[in-house]
Amino acid sequence: MLLDNENQNKKVHEWITDHTAKGQMSIVTGYFTIGALAFLARYTQDKVNSYRFVLGDIVNFDANRERSLDLLNENISIEAALKLGQLAREAVAFLELEKVEAKTLEPNFCHAKAYIFKTPSSGVDPKNDYYITGSSNLTEAGIGLKKTNNIELNTANFGADAQFREITEWFETLWNRPQAHTYKTVKLDNGKTTQLRFI
Repeated sequence: MLLDNENQNKKVHEWITDHTAKGQMSIVTGYFTIGALAFLARYTQDKVNSYRFVLGDIVNFDANRERSLDLLNENISIEAALKLGQLAREAVAFLELEKVEAKTLEPNFCHAKAYIFKTPSSGVDPKNDYYITGSSNLTEAGIGLKKTNNIELNTANFGADAQFREITEWFETLWNRPQAHTYKTVKLDNGKTTQLRFI
């Protein structure tokens, strides 16, 4: 099935909401927003018993620091700032859950996007498993929660599809690579480097 963020096709967030049951979710994304993490917290955390994220960019230092909120939320109204504060609290609480693990690749950058959901009965009853792969980052715009000028396109299917096994194996290989870390090395303004842990 095709998923996009523009026309009448189902959006990524709708597929996740409709098809996520009890099980494990693995997500690979180049970028993420707190609003998309808050969406996962609201609509999946009561069902999902384990999350694994491979994130391309866990930190972003903008030379124009005054634009940080604008870049994240696309406007800086007081109403938007208050909403952002609530979403941030939800996202942080979600990331602090014991069932959430996250890694990033270093020195590589992971530009891939994939959403994989597996139930305990994977292989026995594959109609409850699914995958989504394509161009959508784990952002509000990417998964179709808000309008954007970017056009996203993804394919989704269930566990009976042969590609489900292939993409699941691909994720396991990525997760276990020596370059997959729970920290990111960043260069500070003073020229020194430090390692920031994501969670």
